[in-house]
Amino acid sequence: MKILILNWKSPTDSTAGGAERYVLEVATRWADDGHEVTIFGPRPLANAPPLRGSSLNLRYVGGGSRLTVFHAADRYLRTSGAGFDWVLESVSTRPFAAHQIVGHKAVALYHQTAEEVWRMQFPFPISWLGEHVLEPRWIRTMRHARVVAVSPSTAAALRRFDVNIEGVVPPGCDPIRTATKRIAPGSTPRLIWLGRLVRAKRPNDAIAAFARVREVIPGATLDLVGGGCLEAPIRARHQPDVTVHGFVPEVVKTSLLSQADLLLLPGTREGWGLVAMEAASYGVPVVAYDIPGLRDAVLDGVTGMVVPAHPDALGAAAASLLQDPDRWRQLSGAAQQRSQEFTWDRAAEGLLRAFTRSTTPGVGSLSPNNHAPQLCTRAPRLPLSLTKEHPNHTFEGAAGPAVDEKIGRTDCYRSRALPFLLALCPRGSRSTDLGARRDGSRLGPCALVRHNWDRPPAPVCGVR
Repeated sequence: MKILILNWKSPTDSTAGGAERYVLEVATRWADDGHEVTIFGPRPLANAPPLRGSSLNLRYVGGGSRLTVFHAADRYLRTSGAGFDWVLESVSTRPFAAHQIVGHKAVALYHQTAEEVWRMQFPFPISWLGEHVLEPRWIRTMRHARVVAVSPSTAAALRRFDVNIEGVVPPGCDPIRTATKRIAPGSTPRLIWLGRLVRAKRPNDAIAAFARVREVIPGATLDLVGGGCLEAPIRARHQPDVTVHGFVPEVVKTSLLSQADLLLLPGTREGWGLVAMEAASYGVPVVAYDIPGLRDAVLDGVTGMVVPAHPDALGAAAASLLQDPDRWRQLSGAAQQRSQEFTWDRAAEGLLRAFTRSTTPGVGSLSPNNHAPQLCTRAPRLPLSLTKEHPNHTFEGAAGPAVDEKIGRTDCYRSRALPFLLALCPRGSRSTDLGARRDGSRLGPCALVRHNWDRPPAPVCGVR
């Protein structure tokens, strides 16, 4: 088969995350099995490393930049989409809406919705517009699409907007060749945090939680692994017994992870929490926030601990677990055993089944623990303005940062504001002038949002 994969980042991008890892892993396996796989994404930088994978059946096509990749993908689908048997669009917040061009041979792999992340990453009013105007509009365009979610949390979030979920296909986890049974941590336990150093990942919450651990276990240390716009401000604070490694090669990351005794995993909202499964494969228990995605990756009381989204709760749970060797060994063994159930081969196979099985909405669950199809019922649509007080809605995620994270916000906003503004451009527009009409007149910011909101959606192939 000829398979096209759409993704808004290159898998070799320095900011590539779990979604890009997912795409590359399944694409490599499909190519090794003889399928012709093309990944379409932004044009890679000149110094970008080559795409991993030796198969001649895997190629990368670059079009546009991170700012214009959605419009570039639209043009590529219209000119070349007919030459592919299947199209997989990898969705992280904003979809490509490939089904509007190629019909039901397109399947959307939805990693996560942003929701609360808008409030963490953008200032008002951009955060409000993103959470309450743009993202709901994007999700509603997927009501007639074939959608597969990476986690039950993502599936539940999409069903609130009447999106039919055909199945759930979690990511895989690399097997550890020398998986040995872990012993209990000693008097100087090593804690680790892995992720991008941005506000949505809440690294400052991990640091605050670690400070509470040190009050009980003075010899504890914390490794912060990952790069991002908060790296310089965190380094400047010189926290005692906190080592900021920044971005490191994969071999260094796995070495640090294998030596860790506990993974601290705060956050705002995740699709799955791939780092939790990586830690589990090394027998490292995880103490995570009770947020969408992480509550799927970490089984509370079985493979780790899931706590309320606050540094005090995170620190107290971590300290308690490190001081209980028997419980630590129990969670470590269970985490390592469960990680073996999630393989990239199984994820690749599950997505292929999503391509080829019936297109009837709401059919099939593809979780690794249950291969038999199950009926996915549709949840009633709820109002867009969801709050903790809404009687028919369980609030997901924390209301905001638990500690002060104003340091570094300007740099984060500056690097993310332009992609947001370009997202306001009408679909398919070739103009780079955000306020330009076709007749040459201009729209103000508020009128521009209303114009984009009120535009009727493009017709769906085969659907009226």
